[in-house]
Amino acid sequence: MSGTTAAHAINGLQLHDSYFVDEEGAGREEPFDAFTMTYFSDRTSRGFSGQFGINRFCKADGLMRHVHLSMDGKRFVRERILIAEAALLLDVSGEQIVILPNTLCDIGPGVPHMWRGLPAGMLLPDGSRHSGESIMVFFYEEEVRGFERVKSPEVIPSVSELDQLRGDLAFPDVTPEEVQALPYIRGGELRYSA
Repeated sequence: MSGTTAAHAINGLQLHDSYFVDEEGAGREEPFDAFTMTYFSDRTSRGFSGQFGINRFCKADGLMRHVHLSMDGKRFVRERILIAEAALLLDVSGEQIVILPNTLCDIGPGVPHMWRGLPAGMLLPDGSRHSGESIMVFFYEEEVRGFERVKSPEVIPSVSELDQLRGDLAFPDVTPEEVQALPYIRGGELRYSA
């Protein structure tokens, strides 16, 4: 075994104060022969705190448009989501994107977003077929109060504006043809149907 490291930089996409990295755009290191580490964000010196877990989505599952607040309700909290298996639809600040497996979604503080599952077998814009249940790994840097539902897709600059924007808005129904026309992320870029 060697201790050499061959690495390449992370190639991500900035969109609506949020950051997206798919597996192709992720950084890689080879600390030992025949072993590659794939990383979606740079290392930090901080220890772990906050919330970490998984959500499972089937075709009927979806989350209303929402943002996340700190436990004291005084600030918005950044959310990191890694889509580990199968694709999901994401609406981030009013823009819909197909999120393919092995993509990190680092949603900015105060950025309204919502998720929706897809039916198994659906043709995706990258030419692949949806495999069924999606697995989302989530991480918040600190404890959050939960889901603060909002109607507006606009980034919310201040917690003081949240009350006037509260309300329920579900991900709209989409047809297979509409999903085909949505962008997806590959190599840190938005791409369209293959």
